[in-house]
Amino acid sequence: MVKIKKKNGIMYWPSTPKFLLMAEQLHLTPDFNHRPETMDEEHENIKLLPPQLLSSLVATGPYEGYQKERLNFTNNGIYQYIKCIARNVAQIDVHSLLPTMAYQLGLLDEGHKKLFLEKKEIEADTHYPKNKRLVAKRRRIKLQLNKYCSTIGETKVEHSINRFKAMYSGMNMVFDMLNYWGLSNVINCVNDGFIVTNFNEEKFEQFKEKYSKKIKYLTFSIKQYDYCLVKNDLEYLLINNDGDYKCRNRQFGQNSVYELLTGKSLKYETVSFDGKALLEAERIEKEAMEVCKNLFLKTNH
Repeated sequence: MVKIKKKNGIMYWPSTPKFLLMAEQLHLTPDFNHRPETMDEEHENIKLLPPQLLSSLVATGPYEGYQKERLNFTNNGIYQYIKCIARNVAQIDVHSLLPTMAYQLGLLDEGHKKLFLEKKEIEADTHYPKNKRLVAKRRRIKLQLNKYCSTIGETKVEHSINRFKAMYSGMNMVFDMLNYWGLSNVINCVNDGFIVTNFNEEKFEQFKEKYSKKIKYLTFSIKQYDYCLVKNDLEYLLINNDGDYKCRNRQFGQNSVYELLTGKSLKYETVSFDGKALLEAERIEKEAMEVCKNLFLKTNH
């Protein structure tokens, strides 16, 4: 059963570690100062918890085993990885985690609650990705909701506390999801998305049913891949035999190469961008991924 922490409104699960709940409660205390006066502006805010190293170096072969398993509970969600090469994996994404949790906790005002439900209505249409108008509308609503979730309340302290309520509630739920699949089967997690091994459809259907019953309007997406290489929590490669792939890499990923060529990030180039540099970045990424795929295929024989 899902429990709501009465003292501060955090949603937590039986799998939520007690030390994590204690840290979350401390950070939600209005008197808690995330940036002591002794710190200058260059210092970061006080972290929720230090990274949890679950396993040390283990090498059973050049392409088997894992090197490091790390779990990190942060003020921006949960991050976890096992540095490894794996086959037959699935990436599961939780849609709109922060707004969904804010809705569950009653933090959305009427206007943003209406926007949230409108977004869910769009997502319920399986054909919406082919409709440019709906895609643009969904993206616009998503940005509005995410911005609002960081500004709920009248003061900056209230903004932080309410955002953390939704963030911590989502993180506690995702950690429960990781436990559902088994922490040893989760090789990467970045806040609201994670990659699992030993995937099967029946277990995924049970997974959807379990969490959808407990959390209203909770939805997921899933995609399976033939090969996966995890370097750390933010860098990984997902590859299918047919050439389909997903690249998150700071050396040859499209975004990184584009920034190297132009000095600008694609994340902020929404209106104008360097077409020639973009084509070159796409070429480099595609060729690098082709090399990686061929290496995976060789190790599969």
